[in-house]
Amino acid sequence: MREIAGIRIPDSRLAVAALDLVKIESHASIYKHVLRTFVFGGLAARAERIGFDEELFFLGAALHDLGLTERFGPPAGRFEVVGADAAEKFLLGKGVAAERSAVVWEAIALHTSNGIALRRAPEVALVHIGASIDVMGLGLEKLPPTVVAQTIEALPRDNFKKVFVDALFSRVQKDPPSVALTWMSEGRAKTRPWVRVPGLYRPGLGSQFFRVKSARGGPSPTPLRPLATS
Repeated sequence: MREIAGIRIPDSRLAVAALDLVKIESHASIYKHVLRTFVFGGLAARAERIGFDEELFFLGAALHDLGLTERFGPPAGRFEVVGADAAEKFLLGKGVAAERSAVVWEAIALHTSNGIALRRAPEVALVHIGASIDVMGLGLEKLPPTVVAQTIEALPRDNFKKVFVDALFSRVQKDPPSVALTWMSEGRAKTRPWVRVPGLYRPGLGSQFFRVKSARGGPSPTPLRPLATS
């Protein structure tokens, strides 16, 4: 069994099949990202003494970005949920029990949900933690520099940031409303400002309510003037 920074990479038939699927369907940079997610999550679990099901955590980490692929990323829907659905279908097709597949579904669907994933099963929390470390650097300072260096040496970041951002926001362009009120709407404003996404301080918020006459038949209230789009 291969190890990276002291973290074992599962090599069961199912784990290998999942990783092979990602290698075929994903960009090489994202393939390395999902492995770093597993390693960083595993290191965090070791430091915090968190017990977990190794295979379930690995499957969640390995498959968590299927929603960014051409094959599994249909035009509409949040990429996290789209990817979770694809992963669950893949696992059920491999004979994985529904209750175990459901844990992987939740790990993928919630992997960007700060404050929620940490309240769920350990495998769900660890996918979130590992991805947060690799993408945002959140919690990176808690890991020993030597194991971080070993991880990056084994799984170089290459051009990950650009590849990842391009993949994310090509999804946004296909279905802008899917990222309303999520962390991706902020990223959209900085990287794809021409793509209009519904938001709390953008025109259209609740505007449909002001077209409805009041129950007493009087004029509808005058809406507040919305702030300009970003």
